[in-house]
Amino acid sequence: MKKRSLIIFICVTLLLSACSPRLVGEAKAKEAGLAMIQQAYEVDLSDAVVTVVYQEGAGVTYEDGQRIQYGTEEPMRFYNIRVNPDEENENADYYAEVNAVTGVAYRAGKAQPNSELTEEQRKKAEAVKFPETPPSYGFTDEQVESMWFSVEWLKQHFEPDMEMLCSVPGIEMTDNYTEPQQWIESFVVYRNGHIYLVELLWPSMEVTSVYLYDQES
Repeated sequence: MKKRSLIIFICVTLLLSACSPRLVGEAKAKEAGLAMIQQAYEVDLSDAVVTVVYQEGAGVTYEDGQRIQYGTEEPMRFYNIRVNPDEENENADYYAEVNAVTGVAYRAGKAQPNSELTEEQRKKAEAVKFPETPPSYGFTDEQVESMWFSVEWLKQHFEPDMEMLCSVPGIEMTDNYTEPQQWIESFVVYRNGHIYLVELLWPSMEVTSVYLYDQES
């Protein structure tokens, strides 16, 4: 009887291990996350307080370039890396997300910036007026300027020698905190298959996050 119970236990253990992918450890996730933050922002993190938290999110399916959720996908498994976080571990100086299965860091960002605009930048920002109805086609000058800045920033920090296939401006928005500056996103695709989403504040051109879109799942 004991032998039979042992066999059942081994079978169940093997079945569960086959269903759940093996995850990289917290130490490797921390190393990968901090490396991406340093690559993006060139900061010294040697004395920083760092927290590592494992999390799961709803899985997605990609069809014809679209993100679809059927509800049957495997969850996204990732580590959330926080640098000098607050007591609730919600806000931090810098953050990163690391794929818990592959160990690849795919997102890095920084705290809400509070840098002062130059007089020239402030005049430039205040001169922009948001239309009541967004245009149905085309992009604003601010979106195009931000897109090309993002392309050059990625060349300097992540893809110095890789051929770019295309770049497309993303959403443009502002809020009471950043006004008159605008949050602007840009998508950049490279021949090696990497797809980046860069978010910055215009016109200070301060990159607030970089997201390696193809490495999340």
